[in-house]
Amino acid sequence: MNGRYDVVVAGGGPAGLQFAREVAGRSELDVAVLEANDELSDNDKSTGGTFHQVVDGFDVDDDVVMDTNDHVVFEGPDSRERLPIPGYVLDFPAFLEFLGDEVASAGGEVHTDVRVLDPVMSAGAVTGVRYRDDGTEGTVSADLVVDATGPAATLAGSLGMFGREAAQRGIGKEYEVTGDYEGDAMLFRFDHDVAPGGYAWTFPAGDGVFKAGVCWVDDFYAEHASDDDGPIDDYVEDWIASDPRWEMNEVRAVHAGEVVSDNSINRRADDGIVAVGDSVSSINPLFGEGIRPAMESARMAADVAIPAVRGGDTSREALAAYERRWNEERGRAWTLQRAVGELLYDFDAAQQDSFVRNAGALSGQQVERLQEYRLTLRDLLGLYPPRPGDVLKLPALLRHL
Repeated sequence: MNGRYDVVVAGGGPAGLQFAREVAGRSELDVAVLEANDELSDNDKSTGGTFHQVVDGFDVDDDVVMDTNDHVVFEGPDSRERLPIPGYVLDFPAFLEFLGDEVASAGGEVHTDVRVLDPVMSAGAVTGVRYRDDGTEGTVSADLVVDATGPAATLAGSLGMFGREAAQRGIGKEYEVTGDYEGDAMLFRFDHDVAPGGYAWTFPAGDGVFKAGVCWVDDFYAEHASDDDGPIDDYVEDWIASDPRWEMNEVRAVHAGEVVSDNSINRRADDGIVAVGDSVSSINPLFGEGIRPAMESARMAADVAIPAVRGGDTSREALAAYERRWNEERGRAWTLQRAVGELLYDFDAAQQDSFVRNAGALSGQQVERLQEYRLTLRDLLGLYPPRPGDVLKLPALLRHL
């Protein structure tokens, strides 16, 4: 690894790799990605469920697609609706390796087993990073540093760009298994018996393979978990074992991760640095999708970063156009959907069923807006099943808005 690059990216997930792919493929700038894991594929923390905006919009190779489907199914405790939303299930480790190969083929560098520790500062600006490589610490300088370290927010957190302490937290666990699976859609179940304060899912993942998992928001898990509650693995195993529509032979992979999210209106640019993906909470707060917004944030940031580095001005003033664009195209919508998520994951069973039935009654245009996260306030009110006690939540919702 050289001691200096035009751009250094901390983190080799979808956001960091896509940013490097954009820079290497669209410019003459030299870019290096520093990833803490031994292999990119070790950063295996996603279900791999995504949509055409990722596969088509970012030219993802068909070889990393495990399965395609034409519908998304929502289920409540006693309800079920099928929505015409096509989706893809990616082999996530292979997807990361694909992105890494794309970076390298465009002239960028990917260095694994290199952990970024903190930013290097000069006169109030970020000028590089300090890292640990095989037990030895060193520094690398750059005209622009990119934080793509995910929820750890290694750089953005220490610089006060993203307040992890005040953010909402959640966890998810997924088993990738071989066995019999009858489904042909990405299924999401809202049911506190299966996933207290969150949802469960199953995705088809090729012949004789499926993925099944559970996630929850910590605050709502505490409200809805049973007194004899066990670890999240128990919920995943019970979810797989309790439904006759599938049967597990063996677990061939386990994916786990945390979510640290806020309204996504964070400081995404500062002098010498931009932050992308979950290092500044880009995950959609309503349904938890992470791949698409991570890669979208990377492309938005690269659009601004490339001319800034070329022009020799990586001040916050030059980079803040990325932050403004994110807030305009995603952050403001995320704020409203965060408020809806506050309600959804605290619904009682009757409300969960009503929510699912209301989703099934959406028009074709509304389903399209749901898939694109462009739901209007009127759409959201149509999905929402009110109950008198919800008025007590108004102070919390207003804080989010």
